[in-house]
Amino acid sequence: MANHRVAIVGTFVEPIGMVRSAVGGAIGGAVGAAVAASGSADGAMLARGQIGYLGVFPGEVILFAAKRGAFRPKPTETMIAAAPRPAVRLAQLNKAKVAGVFEIHLHDGTAWRFEVPRVHLGGAQKVAAMLSQNTY
Repeated sequence: MANHRVAIVGTFVEPIGMVRSAVGGAIGGAVGAAVAASGSADGAMLARGQIGYLGVFPGEVILFAAKRGAFRPKPTETMIAAAPRPAVRLAQLNKAKVAGVFEIHLHDGTAWRFEVPRVHLGGAQKVAAMLSQNTY
C-alpha cells in the first residue's frame, strides 16, 4: 500500500462548500449562509467536516484521510480512494479568493471534486500540473 510520505506531490483538500461555509459562518447573515449552501455534493469523496490528503505517486493518485493538527493538517494512513494515473482524463484547479475548486475527471466518467483552502493552493497547482502531464 502507498504511504503518503512518499508522494511525489500532494495537497490537503476539503469537501465542496466547507471553506465557503466557514467563511460564511464568520461573516454571518443571510449572504454568508447562501454562499455556504451553494456547494454541491457531486463527486464528493469526503464527508462534511472531513479533510483529506491527495497524493500523486508514480503509478496512481490516492486520497488519504487527514486529521486537523494544532498548526496544520496531518495525513493518516487511511486510504479513501485511489485511481491509476493513466485513468486520469483531466485535472484542473479553478482558483478563487478564498478557496479553489480542484477536479479530477477519470476516463470511466467519474469525477472527484474538492475545495482547496487558499493556504494549500500551491500544492494543488503542483498536483494539477503533475496529473496534466500524464493525462491520456
